Formats: sequence, structure tokens, C-alpha cells
Amino acid sequence: MNRFLSCVLGSVLLAPAAFAAGPATTVAPAATTAPAAAAAPADPAAGIREVEAAVRAWAAAWSARDVARYLAAYASDFTPPRGQDRKAWETDRRTRIEEKAAISVEIDSLVISLKGQAATASFQQTYSADKLREKSRKTLELQRVEGRWLIRKESAGG
Repeated sequence: MNRFLSCVLGSVLLAPAAFAAGPATTVAPAATTAPAAAAAPADPAAGIREVEAAVRAWAAAWSARDVARYLAAYASDFTPPRGQDRKAWETDRRTRIEEKAAISVEIDSLVISLKGQAATASFQQTYSADKLREKSRKTLELQRVEGRWLIRKESAGG
């Protein structure tokens, strides 16, 4: 897999990452309270790799219909879309994932920006489930919490 890193002003790193199929990374369940953030990695390239692994694990859990692992990718302070509360959002996601016979989530054109303990991952997502197939741009805003990159916000489109 080819990787490219470039430094940009303000200690922000951008990294387009080729998303080849790789082994799924196990994600531990998210904490129920907002834990203190851990120090960011000293090596910025390591931070980029960690964010890429977190995004890959999230997509792999979704594709495997592993709801526990999928939901564990989200921070306790994740902001659900459309003003939904967290519990209603989790119930909705669980139902929508479990009712599908098969799900595939592919990620292309991944670009990661990293600044300290915050990161943004933008990519082209191809979602397939049963007879549905959709392509869209997606952006995940992540925060490093106790050594793990967790999703705090996600948006589609644009």
C-alpha cells in the first residue's frame, strides 16, 4: 500500500491513504463516561496510521454486521444526526444493521488530517446492503480518547 504524508501549516498532517483490503482490527467497547484524552503519538505518521486503522475497523465492523464493534467506534459524546438522542440513534443503527442479510462498506480516496488529538477522515464510501448500493462522500471527525481514535461526528455528502 502506498502512503503519502505532507506537512501543512499549523502542525496539520494530510494523508491520502490507499484503502486496500486488510485484516479487521478489533475495537474494544466505548466507555460510558467521557474519559480523559491520552497524549497524541509523538510520531505524526503513527497518528495517521492509528486513525486509518480506526476508520478501517469501523468499516469492517459495519460490513461484518458486528453492531457491538460498530457502536464501540463512536465516542460517548458522539453527536447523532438530525437532533436524535444517542440512545434512539443506537437503537436505530442496531435495527438497520441487524435486519440486513449482508452489508459491504468500501472506502476509497481516504484523506486524513491530524491536529494533536483531533483528526478528520474524508473519503468516498460505497455502501451495499441487500439490493441497495450507494456511493457518497463521508467525513468522520475523530478524537483520541485513552489511546483510541473514536468518532465524535459524521457527515455525508459534499
